[in-house]
Amino acid sequence: MARRKFRPNVITWHEAQSEIVIPSNDPVFNDNLILAEGDSWFTLAGIPTSNLLFSMRFTASTLIVNCAKPGDTIINMSKMLKNSSFKSALSEEGLPWHLLLISGGGNDLIDEAENIILSKDERADSDINNMESYCDLEIFEKVIENIKDSFRKIVNLRDSPNSPAIGKPILVHTYDYFVPRNAPARFFPFTISGPWLYPVFSKAEIPEGIWIELAQFLVDKLAEGILELAEGSNKLHNFHVVDTRGTLVKAKLGSVGDSHDWLNEIHPDSAGYSKISKKIDAKILELKILK
Repeated sequence: MARRKFRPNVITWHEAQSEIVIPSNDPVFNDNLILAEGDSWFTLAGIPTSNLLFSMRFTASTLIVNCAKPGDTIINMSKMLKNSSFKSALSEEGLPWHLLLISGGGNDLIDEAENIILSKDERADSDINNMESYCDLEIFEKVIENIKDSFRKIVNLRDSPNSPAIGKPILVHTYDYFVPRNAPARFFPFTISGPWLYPVFSKAEIPEGIWIELAQFLVDKLAEGILELAEGSNKLHNFHVVDTRGTLVKAKLGSVGDSHDWLNEIHPDSAGYSKISKKIDAKILELKILK
């Protein structure tokens, strides 16, 4: 007989601190307590309204307390004074967390893309077969190192003296392959945010024939940097990475809305998030860290 799958109860830190809470959102009535923080893939009450957490499934009742805010980046997450909820949740005020879920780095890559991608005038010696020749590698490496340093700071916060989660596992994910396209986040007919890579590639006059390959190069470099934190002699303690690249069907180049597994340029749709979450769910089961 297949094991029962539980949908998580996802609430904010403010709701977790409320004196009046419905039983499903009460830590006492949940077997697993997860603290989540991250970027727009975890956002509650944002655009898009779907997120990765809603798609996850567990083998016991699970409460996810989500500190993510619309537009959060991993850099902001390391500066905990900018997110009092996450800081409080990892203080003596916090709950006895079983797992920390972190989504970060993707927005930083997007935010810095204009500085990473060389303009037409700056890449006189570019080679259409060499994606590195379209990038300022010094800036790119600095962005990756800043992201890695932010993860290190989160580990330090987890293990600080008053933390209720000292030594508890941290689980993060890589991303998947964005396709630069004029597909912003929308609320009905209104553009809320984005597109993100499309204007950068257009302004830099990147040949459209390599848009997909160049975007893939950016995502791969980010993923490799994050994966390094869980590998080798200098790996972070109890820090785990799920490599989610290649999970989703890429959006069609030139499309302007929902395409295959993508709701817009950088966010999966609900079916896409479901595919990603299955890989994360499998990793959690493999690590045997929850009931």
